[in-house]
Amino acid sequence: MNFKALKPSAIGLIPAALLLSSCTYMSQGFLSGDDRGAKNIPNDRFGDSAEQIIYLDQNWDTSDSLWFYNTTQGSDLLPWDIFLNLELADSEALLRSDENMNSYRYLTQHSSWDNPEGLPVGFAKDTYEGKDYVGMTCAACHTNQINYDGYGIRVDGAPTLANVRGLFLDLASALKATLEQPEKFERMANALNLREEGQLTDLRKRLESSLKSRDDYNFVNAPMHGDELVDYGYGRLDAFGGIFNRILSHMNPDQDPRDNPEVYNPSNAPVSYPFLWDTPQHDFVQWNGIADNTGAGPLGRNTGEVLGVFASFELKKVGHDLGYRSSADIRNLRRLESHLESLESPLWPEVMPAVNQELASTGEQVFTEYQCHTCHQSIDRSNAKRLVTAQFSSLEMIGTDPQMAMNAVSAAGSSGLLEGHKIDATNLKKDAPRFGPTTPVAPALTKAATGTIAQASPDEPWYIAWPERIADIIITFRDNPVKVANRHVDFEVVDTSTKSLTSYKGRPLNGIWATAPYLHNGSVPNLYDLFLPSCTDAEIESGKACRPNTFTVGSRQFDPKHVGFVEKSNEEHSDLFVFDTAKPSNSNAGHEYAAGKTPVIKLDANGNPTMGADGKRQLEWLPAINEEKRLALVEYLKTL
Repeated sequence: MNFKALKPSAIGLIPAALLLSSCTYMSQGFLSGDDRGAKNIPNDRFGDSAEQIIYLDQNWDTSDSLWFYNTTQGSDLLPWDIFLNLELADSEALLRSDENMNSYRYLTQHSSWDNPEGLPVGFAKDTYEGKDYVGMTCAACHTNQINYDGYGIRVDGAPTLANVRGLFLDLASALKATLEQPEKFERMANALNLREEGQLTDLRKRLESSLKSRDDYNFVNAPMHGDELVDYGYGRLDAFGGIFNRILSHMNPDQDPRDNPEVYNPSNAPVSYPFLWDTPQHDFVQWNGIADNTGAGPLGRNTGEVLGVFASFELKKVGHDLGYRSSADIRNLRRLESHLESLESPLWPEVMPAVNQELASTGEQVFTEYQCHTCHQSIDRSNAKRLVTAQFSSLEMIGTDPQMAMNAVSAAGSSGLLEGHKIDATNLKKDAPRFGPTTPVAPALTKAATGTIAQASPDEPWYIAWPERIADIIITFRDNPVKVANRHVDFEVVDTSTKSLTSYKGRPLNGIWATAPYLHNGSVPNLYDLFLPSCTDAEIESGKACRPNTFTVGSRQFDPKHVGFVEKSNEEHSDLFVFDTAKPSNSNAGHEYAAGKTPVIKLDANGNPTMGADGKRQLEWLPAINEEKRLALVEYLKTL
């Protein structure tokens, strides 16, 4: 930021902006009761049912939840008026109807002051350069509902069960049908009160533009493994793949993806949505912790996320701009991160069978005996000063599906607009290397996010936009609780080289009961199965107790004994997704410590790896636990 270019009056506004930015904000929502606007759907196409929606004590009240649900982050998925009136391709029902959005497993809501259209949790209006859009907020991917005994239990910060790819495919189909079927086009025009020829022509152009955007996105992000498409299903998304490809598309804006597929990388490494409680307190956040969370890290991380989740932006500067203009709402991104600091993990609900405390006590002993605590840090969920030091396990040691970690470090593409630009995101290093014709996508994403943060909002006068932007950056540094981030892989502190990034993070397990399915790629349906070995189909058919190789996903009905969602018959409910662990990126192997298949690293009294005469870490295989200990371990995890 060039302070000399600012007028004295503008500089004088900076302290005021800092003060105002620090004030407590009010929610936009005002509702009575504690259902937080939740709209109950008693029975749905998957046979799930709930008679009453309840919330758990997570240190958020109604206003906290509604603010989280309805606050835009600058996502511009589709023109607002088109989305509100878009019919499904094969019927006159609106795509946004409660029944349809519930089928993707988005959470339906009643109308409220800040959500007058009654859109599902996580869908909100964004306005950029005078145009209104519907976009996705953080809550779309990080709020869930668990059904048990007539109760629908909403959990803030929990991983969604959403089938986002199904939604995006249906959006494209609906737009195409509206353009091709005159009666659909006419109904939309009438709903928008458009009669004149020019208005109808403009509507058609906007529909065509929207369709191309959605079609291109779906084409580029098809989850291909060679010639095989392996769908995500419910509760998973290749977030890195989608974000990386969106950055590549903006680096190469003039290249049609169908003519230049080599520009992109397959989005073929879906992972479970992470749960958000304790996220601001983590030293590393993503599954493979590709970037630390110190300094302005949270702002960069969240800006990169919204660039991938449909922010409007261009990777070229306009006039004397310092960075890239974008709809990314930096102020709200900073406030959302701050808001999450107070969110606490959910405790086991009183409406479920009570925890067997004697069995849980035995399970705690098993937890320690099998060294679970060495990777999964114990924290006080309500301690405002809690901090999380992530312990990573290398792919070699943990043995889980490698696709996500390998994609994150190997994704590359044409540098396009960034070719010749300094890779150093701040442009401060005189001799910083520059982007060549091709580049790994990770530094390009950093460049895009940093450039977006460096440019104040074009939707506000400069004398408001710049003081606000400076304030947000300063406050992020000032208030970030994470001051130090040393990367721990296999119990050793390492640098952030590419090799160290081929690992996955163990995190505290408080609230883990509300986050099924398990492992980073969602390949194990419940906690009980997590403590069984992965097996061949032949071993399973012989009667051996194993993790299932196929199971259905999409039901919200909860199994409190095994701690996961009830598996329902795909024959009875054909829309349920069948998870097949034999397919690429779906492996359910690894993290089999309790089954005696994955070795643990021997640690000395100081928690450091013990080394053998050959200079390698010493390993040991613990015996497989029996049924009693397995049930005890599950019972203990309910208490966290």
